[in-house]
Parts: sequence; structure tokens; C-alpha cells
Amino acid sequence: MNKFLSFFLTIFLWTGCTDPCQDVLCLNSGTCLEGTCLCLDFYEGVDCGAEERTKYFATYNGTTTYSDAQGNTNNYPDSKTLTISNKGLTYFNIDEGVFAMLTTPKSGVFDIPSQASANPIDSTSYFSGSGNISGNQIDYTVVVENNGETLTMSFIGTK
Repeated sequence: MNKFLSFFLTIFLWTGCTDPCQDVLCLNSGTCLEGTCLCLDFYEGVDCGAEERTKYFATYNGTTTYSDAQGNTNNYPDSKTLTISNKGLTYFNIDEGVFAMLTTPKSGVFDIPSQASANPIDSTSYFSGSGNISGNQIDYTVVVENNGETLTMSFIGTK
């Protein structure tokens, strides 16, 4: 009976001590805890293999509103396509060379850092702003400064 009990305890303890992370591969410097990958900021997925920003890449259809310093506004149907940026993990292109940067992981909140126009013909315009992507909707505001004049552009759209 003692041999049977000893054998049973050995098998029980041996199988109860297996490492739950033994067969788990976490990408992008993610770490395994109890068989689950814990991802670094701005990575996600079961194996941390997806960049958070990629889920926002799409064409959003909606309305752009321009407002000038005198209070004049103009609305029109518009579409914006978010694409990959080579500036880094948290960056994406928002429109014609204007880039944005996710600020808080898993929130969809982004800033549009102050930047000069990418258009060589219009090298005196500067853009800055902020926005949010939630579900299938994006909304952001960009302030454009050019030779002392300020124009505000807001966009709200859905995928």
C-alpha cells in the first residue's frame, strides 16, 4: 500500500508542477504569466503579435467642418484613410502626410503633434490637434496655422 501511495503522490506532484508557460510563445517582448501572454503597451492579441494601431487602419466616411478665425464655417462630406506610419509603433498617418500618435494604450486617444505641411508647395502651414477612435467612429480636430492665420478643421466619420 505504501508503494501505491508513494507512486500516486509522485505522479500527482509531477503533473501538478508543469509550467503553464512551457508551450506559450509571447511575441514583441511580451511575458507569460500562468499561461497567458502579458503584452507591452500598444501590442495586443493572444500572443502579443498585433500592433494596436493596425485595428484603426481604415477609410472613415463622414463630415469635415472648417472654421476660420472670423467664425465662418463650411461643412462637406469627406473621407479620411488612416494608414501605417514609419515613425514608430504608436504613429499612423491621418491624411495627406499629417501623422498622429496614440497616447494611451487601448484607449484610441491620439495627438497630432505640431508638424509642418508635407506638401513642398505649402511649407508655411503647421498642423496640431487631437482626437479619438472609439469602435467604428473617429473624431478629431486639427488647427492649421499659416502666416498668422488660423483655421480649425474637425472631422467625424465611421468605418
